[in-house]
Amino acid sequence: MKTSLVLLSALVLMSCSGQTPTKANIEKALRSTWDRAATNSSPRQVATIHSIKIGDNAKANGQDLNDGIPPKASVTVAQIDFTVREYYNDRTIATHRVMNAKVFRDQFKEWTVKSNGMKTIETKTEAAQ
Repeated sequence: MKTSLVLLSALVLMSCSGQTPTKANIEKALRSTWDRAATNSSPRQVATIHSIKIGDNAKANGQDLNDGIPPKASVTVAQIDFTVREYYNDRTIATHRVMNAKVFRDQFKEWTVKSNGMKTIETKTEAAQ
C-alpha cells in the first residue's frame, strides 16, 4: 500500500511538472515571436493559429544543444499551422505557414518555440484593414 502511494505521488508530480506544453503554451510562445506592433520600419503583424499538433517529447540531444536549447531540457515536437498578417496602409499581406517546431522551457522557465523547418503554403494580398 505504501509503495503504491509513493508511486502515485511520483506520477502526480511528474504530470504537474509542466514538461509537456499545452496548445495554449505553444500558442503563447508562437505569438511572442510573430505578433508585433507597427514601427517606423515595419508593419503591425498578427498570427492566427489554425491548428497545433503535439508530438512526442525527449531530453535535449547534442543537436538541440547546438541550436541553443538548454541542457537537460525536455523538448516536445509540434506542428503548427498558422497565418501571419502584415497590415500596411494600402493592403494586408497574409502568409499561411506550417512550422515543425521544437517546444521547450528556456533558461527563464518560459515556453519557447524554435523552428525545425517551415513551409509557406500560400501568400496573398488582401484589402487594407
